[in-house]
Amino acid sequence: MTARGLPLGVVLVALAGCSPAAHSPTVPVFGAYFPIWLIAAVLGILATVMMRLVFLRTGIDDRLPVPLLVYLFAAIKFSVGIWALWSGEMLLAQ
Repeated sequence: MTARGLPLGVVLVALAGCSPAAHSPTVPVFGAYFPIWLIAAVLGILATVMMRLVFLRTGIDDRLPVPLLVYLFAAIKFSVGIWALWSGEMLLAQ
């Protein structure tokens, strides 16, 4: 493989899993189309803020070993869960 053919080969391998019939999952919000993952990320952060408020009120927050990591991973978990449920990826995996 030549040096010139290497980038083309990398692009072809990277695009091999892409489906020509696939579309990006978007939702119309106020007339503009937003990607579902962006909305899921915002909702995941909001869910984590609500979780933190509950933890502060119950005193659990003081007992967390590394609160920053706990809240970071909670936000990621909420976001991925919301995205998977909304986009139907959970249903496709069965």
